[in-house]
Amino acid sequence: MLIRTQPIDIQVAWRRLLAQQIGGMRLSPTQIERFNAASAPDRFRHFLISGVSALVLFNLFLVSDWYMVRDVFDLAVTVRLYMLTPAVLLLLLTGYVLWDWWLAHTPPWLTEALGMVGTMAVSASLGVVMLETHSEQLSMYRGGLVPILVFGNLVQRLRFRFALASTLFNVGVCVFTMIVRQDLPRPYEVIEVPLALLLMLVALYTLICNFNLELDERQRFLQTERAQALRSELEQSHRSLDEMSNLDPLTGLANRRRFDAYLAKEMPGVNATDTALALMLIDVDHFKAFNDRYGHPAGDQCLRHIAQTLKEAMPQQEGLLARWGGEEFAIVLPGANRQDALAAAESLRRAVEALRMRHEASPTAGHVTISVGVAMLSQDGGQDAVRQLLARADQALYQSKQGGRNRCTL
Repeated sequence: MLIRTQPIDIQVAWRRLLAQQIGGMRLSPTQIERFNAASAPDRFRHFLISGVSALVLFNLFLVSDWYMVRDVFDLAVTVRLYMLTPAVLLLLLTGYVLWDWWLAHTPPWLTEALGMVGTMAVSASLGVVMLETHSEQLSMYRGGLVPILVFGNLVQRLRFRFALASTLFNVGVCVFTMIVRQDLPRPYEVIEVPLALLLMLVALYTLICNFNLELDERQRFLQTERAQALRSELEQSHRSLDEMSNLDPLTGLANRRRFDAYLAKEMPGVNATDTALALMLIDVDHFKAFNDRYGHPAGDQCLRHIAQTLKEAMPQQEGLLARWGGEEFAIVLPGANRQDALAAAESLRRAVEALRMRHEASPTAGHVTISVGVAMLSQDGGQDAVRQLLARADQALYQSKQGGRNRCTL
């Protein structure tokens, strides 16, 4: 079987690759703001550390000044030790002392701009020495611009646009001094052009590396943001599922699962004192007859109305209203005493009765009513306190039904 292939269009492939690379550097304004804010502390720390090390190395190059441009060595010392070094040290110390203030009140681009200016200043200092010296070693001395390129683009890792400006300035210093200092004897003339080409090649390679470093950093940032967004969505989904698993789908109230967990949590210890808790069990009177008379959709609507009414009529305190099952509801009122519990139960009964929902099949009244059983927490319930509390509330509800319904019993 023959596999047909088409020749690769190098130009199209190159354009596609370039578009992908440039596209990867593009972030929206809000993304750029978050990217800069996230990377600012680490970059500021890196600038301070790399600045100190660069300052030491910068002054060590006085050794090369002594051997290669001895005629202007005093100028080199002045520029390196007395001008640039104090200025950079002051800037580094200011950044170290005002670390938090700087990060909070200055835009990230200002740090990058200062790093770029510092790199340019170093290139300019070499340019000043090259313009003043009459040393025959000038052609070789110009090679000192190469480590400045490497430092700015790869060690300091200026953002690409700042690195590009710094690189162009560095190359400009090289070309300018070559053109201006044609008056000197040049025993190494043969290497001047190759050395300039080497500088430009290093500039190109380090810029490409700088671009890719920033591209990788931006892509890692986007991946981190996507991961955080997915994690937030997953956590929100878990919360939603957890909430749904604790809600009754018909009434929107807490379900039996949520009720059991809440009651177990609110029950005080076996030997607790000065603790009050009331439990109410509520039953819709003659609800089966309501369904038989008006149909199950009407019955569901009736339960929704009652649930909303109970929710609105509940005392304004901590507690839980839940659908106990079928036409039954349950309420837990932590901190309620006997008088509070009975008053709350009676208020709930009257609120449902005030709805005046028609119930022609009810022998109790011509409208929907509820019966309420109330139980108070017993201090001698021991480990079986929850079961005993539920049993007493259920017994109280039974008494309300036996007593004629549409009433509250404790």
